[in-house]
Amino acid sequence: MNIITSQLTIVFEPPFYKAIFERKSANQYEVAQVTLGTSEPKTPAIIQLVMKNWRNIHFFRKDSYSSRIAIVKHVNPKRQQRLANKAMTHNTSTKAQSTLKEQFEAAKQQRKHLTVTERNCCQQRHYLQKKAKRIEKHKGH
Repeated sequence: MNIITSQLTIVFEPPFYKAIFERKSANQYEVAQVTLGTSEPKTPAIIQLVMKNWRNIHFFRKDSYSSRIAIVKHVNPKRQQRLANKAMTHNTSTKAQSTLKEQFEAAKQQRKHLTVTERNCCQQRHYLQKKAKRIEKHKGH
């Protein structure tokens, strides 16, 4: 049986509020980040984000994740409340931050590669235009 656990964390990184989604399964760890805006997000907006826009959220996958996920059948309500309060006081996990940083670096490398190839293509096209113009000039009337 494959168990998937998800966690949503709302973080204020000045000047924006960000939603960090984490999904864990037996051998995968996925993270996604959505910028919510400058004002504090209200509960209906967060619910709408999760319920209606879930398919539009792009997760970054880290395959080399391995951990044991404990199956919890029933948790005492007071303990559940304590765990929720503890989760509210702690910041984003470093694993999520490092995975998001990897995603950012991969996107940056891809952007750099695209820019370099586009620049080379533009230079090649410009060179061919100059060459054609030079050949045209040297032709007789």
